Amino acid sequence: MRMNRSTRLNLRTQNLLTGLLLALLFIVAAYATNRYPRQWDWTNSGRHTLAEQSVKAVQAFDKGLSATVFLQEDKDRRREISELLEKYRVINPKLTIQFINPDSNPALARQESIATYGTVLLRANNKSEKITETTEESVTNALIRLQKGTVKILRFLTGHGEHPLSGEERASYQVVAQLLRGEGYQVQELNLASEEAVPADTTVVVVAGPAKSLLPMEVERLEKWLQAGKGRALIMRDPRTQSGLEKFLLTQGISFQEGVVIDPVSRLFGAGPTTPIISQYDPSHPITKDLKMPAVLAEACGINMEPTSAPNGPTRTRILAGADRGWLEAGDISSGTVEFNPDKDLKGPIWMGVTVQEKDFRLAVTGDSDFASNAYIQYSGNDTLFLNTVRWLAEDESFIAIKPKKNMDAGLSIPGRTAQFLFLGALLGIPLILVGTGVVIWSKRRRK
Repeated sequence: MRMNRSTRLNLRTQNLLTGLLLALLFIVAAYATNRYPRQWDWTNSGRHTLAEQSVKAVQAFDKGLSATVFLQEDKDRRREISELLEKYRVINPKLTIQFINPDSNPALARQESIATYGTVLLRANNKSEKITETTEESVTNALIRLQKGTVKILRFLTGHGEHPLSGEERASYQVVAQLLRGEGYQVQELNLASEEAVPADTTVVVVAGPAKSLLPMEVERLEKWLQAGKGRALIMRDPRTQSGLEKFLLTQGISFQEGVVIDPVSRLFGAGPTTPIISQYDPSHPITKDLKMPAVLAEACGINMEPTSAPNGPTRTRILAGADRGWLEAGDISSGTVEFNPDKDLKGPIWMGVTVQEKDFRLAVTGDSDFASNAYIQYSGNDTLFLNTVRWLAEDESFIAIKPKKNMDAGLSIPGRTAQFLFLGALLGIPLILVGTGVVIWSKRRRK
């Protein structure tokens, strides 16, 4: 093609218009991504996606929510915190995020009683929550506390060899107590031998695996509180023990099946046969409907429950079952060798968790208490099962969801010379190729 003045002018005009259209396209795209933020998480573990509980927590603030971060000029920390909070803002655009340097604005830092760099102040509905640890779990727990109107008190029964609330021993409930406090619950001990009654401000009483029976007067005091109509209790009993609450549970249609649940499938996961895996959750109950991960019990007995007899009577639900290929061993297991005996043993599946609800009265019963101890709480779905049970008892159904997960970093290790080659290639190689190509094209056109 012969290049004359008119042709060059047309080409320059076309190039100018193309450049303007591309610039306009970039401006529109930038405005759209800022106005309507969207994210896609293509990682295998979904590490950039908020957990269901986090999504629910931030969606609850439909009238607005602010996050003020008090931080020095620390670009890495600011980027880390900003990326986390932006995930919440994508879910709820009414979340506003502000960074303030407390050294530049000490008056505001004093007014908000900020003592640590990196503190995040969440505020909504004239309430505020502060956190100094910026993880998804801590932010979500702060949002849950911010949403709750009043502090609910959970009292764990003591005096009969129950799991202690403190201590790093395997049998301790220290971890679950910390998880409950993180969600805004007050966790206290309750000794009914010294208390004349269950305190009126109690939301839920937890009976965590008593090694010996409650005294008759303790049973009477607990029953009186439960039968008053608004009592809520989580009763966990282990095999070969007596809690003293068996007669009361019978009035609720619940009885324990003596023996130990044997689950041969547990061997596939490296556990013993007396460690049953919960393979069946009730798909309609608030506690279990969203549970996907199976819970692992330590050593469990079976639970039998009579169906609701009266049309307007209590709602009784079997929520946990397992040992589909196992049985309830009625014999002695101390020898370490067990075998199914059809004349004495009960073939699986075995029910190990039930609930009863009648108006404001709520009761949950499990055939094992060790699954919530330090030794077992991190296994599979144990923590979610325990927390969901407490949330349901405390009428915090809106917080029942899958808790934030811990991201597993797969990591990428690149040898030193390879890393330098990739760095120089991206920094110098690609730009030089583009510039060289441009020069070649320009020189060819100039010759014509």
